[in-house]
Amino acid sequence: MSPYNNLESGSSNGTATRRVSTAKRGSSPTKMNGTNKTGRKNNGVIASPLRKMIRRDNSRDLFSLSIIRIVLAILILIWFGVMVKLISNLSTSSSSNNKMSGERSAMIQKLSQKWKNLRFDKDGTIHTVRGVKNEGTDSSSKKNEEEPKPEPTASIFELSLLGNTSPSDFRLTTPNAPSCAEPIDAGSISFTLVSQLSQDRIWMLPYHCKRWGDNPMSVVIFTDEDAEVVKNKLVIEGCSKEQLTVQTVSKTRYDPNGTDYPVNVLRNLAFSKVKTTHLVYADIDFWPSESLHSILNIQSVKERMASDAKLATVIPVFQMNRRCKAYKDCRDDNIPFMPMQKDELITLIKKRQASTFDPTNEGGHGSTRYISWKDQSEGSYLDLPCIRSNRYEPYLALRYCSELPPFQEGFSGYGKNKMTWAMQLRRSGYQFSQLGEAFLVHYPHLDSQSRLEWNKKPKELQKVDSTLVGDVLESKEGSNIDLLSYKRARVDSLFLDYKDWLRENVTDSARVPMCENALNDDVRLWVHRDTADESQDSESKDNDDDENDVYEVNEELAKDKDAGNE
Repeated sequence: MSPYNNLESGSSNGTATRRVSTAKRGSSPTKMNGTNKTGRKNNGVIASPLRKMIRRDNSRDLFSLSIIRIVLAILILIWFGVMVKLISNLSTSSSSNNKMSGERSAMIQKLSQKWKNLRFDKDGTIHTVRGVKNEGTDSSSKKNEEEPKPEPTASIFELSLLGNTSPSDFRLTTPNAPSCAEPIDAGSISFTLVSQLSQDRIWMLPYHCKRWGDNPMSVVIFTDEDAEVVKNKLVIEGCSKEQLTVQTVSKTRYDPNGTDYPVNVLRNLAFSKVKTTHLVYADIDFWPSESLHSILNIQSVKERMASDAKLATVIPVFQMNRRCKAYKDCRDDNIPFMPMQKDELITLIKKRQASTFDPTNEGGHGSTRYISWKDQSEGSYLDLPCIRSNRYEPYLALRYCSELPPFQEGFSGYGKNKMTWAMQLRRSGYQFSQLGEAFLVHYPHLDSQSRLEWNKKPKELQKVDSTLVGDVLESKEGSNIDLLSYKRARVDSLFLDYKDWLRENVTDSARVPMCENALNDDVRLWVHRDTADESQDSESKDNDDDENDVYEVNEELAKDKDAGNE
């Protein structure tokens, strides 16, 4: 029988008697109720070894019971979490059918979030987790957990002044502008500074107003704010109420995610408000020199412009290095050093604190004769002998008239939106000539969302030079890449369509040829035609000598002695 109920004594007669321990802790184990040590009449006595066994068994029972309670508590919490998640899912479904009130839905979401924020320690302790970065989480699972991105509620082409309805609609001329055939005299020439910008760069506009002076400006801002409200703020900051024209385009309506900035639609809208004979185009992050307007108004400059309706006056572009080491917008450090005059700019270049714009992209501004510009007299012209790259994208002063090619509106976000304009200007017969003493300087801002979207690449191309992308795509490794899911490939494809259109619809009237050692820009494209492209204007392959030109230029600009001509 069980020792818990029937215990045998040490009696001499061997009679089995049922005994129950009633001894308190500290009592004598050998004598109770007046009995002797023989144990014959000590009915309340239990042998010491058996008592210890009972205590051990009781401890085991208590420990087991505690474990059972902890397990039950955990199971109840898990059940509660499952129920909350189930109710939350039902809530989402019901809300879409208008069957659940907003108050109950909010309550369930709150409970669900609280459940997600719980974690358990090994001892069963419950903690709330806040602000923890799950750096080890798989990127694909993160993507699946992201909320759907908002979609544009309308096509940006509903704002097109060119009548465009799709990205592949390319145009020859600027509508609603006076004819370039109408003669003008130097005395009638005037200028409008034209730009476009996003909400986060509105702060730059007062600096443009200060440098440009009390003269006409036309800007389009990609913001949900009302144009009149924005203008009033800018007037308070020092811009001219009479000279500043502001248009706004809704970001929420056309690009709520900020990844497909409609840059060329905005540029054309800004052009449409020009009332002067000429315009100067500069993106908002390129600040004009303080004397730019006065240089343009030099008599000899205006006479040259009046005599040539297709004169594209090149304003050389420079960049100032970020004044803080960290990758951030340190305005208080940067702004005081943004050069306003040529001598300030040259001083920064000598200190290696400024340079020609974007030395890593030799094609972008490499056709500008920077070394010659250093010694050009104020207001003098220097015609560019040739263009070194189809990627050339200078900032220009031009006559505003109907024959002026517009910006092609299919190019949105980052990539090829301005170089395509320069390509059409050159083929249409515009003469590129740089202006002495005038310049623009780039403010060292952080990368835009459009630039980050452009930078995205499949893993197979992450560390591949842009000139070798074609080799990877033709290999087995690259055969399964969905290229058109990437912004850069879509832009490249549209660019090839544009080149075909340009060759078929614009007679080659170029006054400035491509250089003999011009870069073969198509080797950098992700997308290529199966047939040979004959629109390269006899460009050669990439030349190693050209790659060093931009660095040699900056070294020459930094020298104290006269650099001479290039």
